[in-house]
Amino acid sequence: MTWGQRAIWEVIRRLPPDDDSLNQVGWAPVGSATAAQVCDMVRLLVERHESLRTTYADQDGAPAQHVAASGEIGFLLSELGPGDLAEAVAPLAERVRAGAFDNTAGLPVRAAIGLRAGAPAAVVLAASHLAVDGWSFQIVMDELRALLAAGPDGAATLPEPSRQPVDRAGFEASEAGGRRERRTLDYWARQASTVPASMLATTSTPEQTDRDWAHLDSPALALAAHALAGRGRCNTATALLGSTALLLASYLGEPEAALRVIVSTRFKPEDEELVGAFNQNAIVRLPLADESAEQFLARAARTALNAYRHAEACPVRMEEQLEEIARRRGIDPGGYCFFNDIRFSAEERNAPAPPIDASKLPEQLEEALLHTRLVVPDSEGQQSGAKFFLFLDGLRESCALTLCTDPRFLPASAGDFLRDLEQLMVRAAQHPGTPVGELVDRFRRHPQGTRHA
Repeated sequence: MTWGQRAIWEVIRRLPPDDDSLNQVGWAPVGSATAAQVCDMVRLLVERHESLRTTYADQDGAPAQHVAASGEIGFLLSELGPGDLAEAVAPLAERVRAGAFDNTAGLPVRAAIGLRAGAPAAVVLAASHLAVDGWSFQIVMDELRALLAAGPDGAATLPEPSRQPVDRAGFEASEAGGRRERRTLDYWARQASTVPASMLATTSTPEQTDRDWAHLDSPALALAAHALAGRGRCNTATALLGSTALLLASYLGEPEAALRVIVSTRFKPEDEELVGAFNQNAIVRLPLADESAEQFLARAARTALNAYRHAEACPVRMEEQLEEIARRRGIDPGGYCFFNDIRFSAEERNAPAPPIDASKLPEQLEEALLHTRLVVPDSEGQQSGAKFFLFLDGLRESCALTLCTDPRFLPASAGDFLRDLEQLMVRAAQHPGTPVGELVDRFRRHPQGTRHA
């Protein structure tokens, strides 16, 4: 397996057998294509990308994979309801997504065609996370949309397929791959040797798997993120990453926070369009310092870029090394803090900043705060190995965040943390040059969960 495949293999093997929380799903309008043409287009995608026809199994105590040379995909046909197509497709998409994939047998993809009056209106694809990560699933869906737009001769419009996972595995086994892995392992060893114990220590036993979930949708947070990103000369995701680390350190009374960031390690041109599980972890350590919020975020950007350069290694070796270092320090390892930007389209990630008038920003932020929505999502996911997992779901006119926490870790609920993150960033955006120390003192919490006056 490639390092990215092994990383998700290790996650999935710890989940319950019926867990389907990691399945990917998407849909596209069919246009004028017939059902037979849609089937041919999906077949072409499975032929182009080996990961879409790969099974995985434990073989002699080690994971192995097999790429099928032939096979069949069953298409579910379902009549859609009236009204908006996106709303009508949603129940079908959930039906296709639901249910764990048997990664040891059969293809790791499912397909359905939504019909209206018997004619194809939409095609739905679902895939196992072992076959694709979020980024590469969008590659598959973009290719499917391109085929649908081009018609029967659409195959000629697609570029040559990128290299396959087996090619990437060859690089990782090479001398150059070994050098890259050693640099990564050395970097992680240095971080793990001195990071605060609270960032490494486990908080739960396997029998104590309850998690606290919250989802925030905040126009004010989006506006603050854009304002702080501009002043800190970083992107909006980094503004959120740095602010999350700052608040986490404040909550815990630590001099720094360390967040694992899920990185799509597509640093080389030959890997940009690779379809497969490719994500790995970077560790971003952000010590507090006597500086302004803007200076802190600028430093966060430099620190994150360096961390991303040290994210490629066998995840099993990495975890074994972390556990060894933690135990040497007298720490029972196993609980980590994650930040995961799951916006997969370039349009979403590169959305232009709204025009910001500094003189009107404080009032605009106060108005935007009136439209914040905080809900508890219907989720039972455990986020194995994590005691804090923050998802950046979207950031355009509004910022959408979902947080999963171990209640034994934070001195407050997941919802409280998201509300405080919004308040921290809004305050920093309203008051340029706010010292980091002021923000830390404002949002530090006692163990009982009450905030300092």
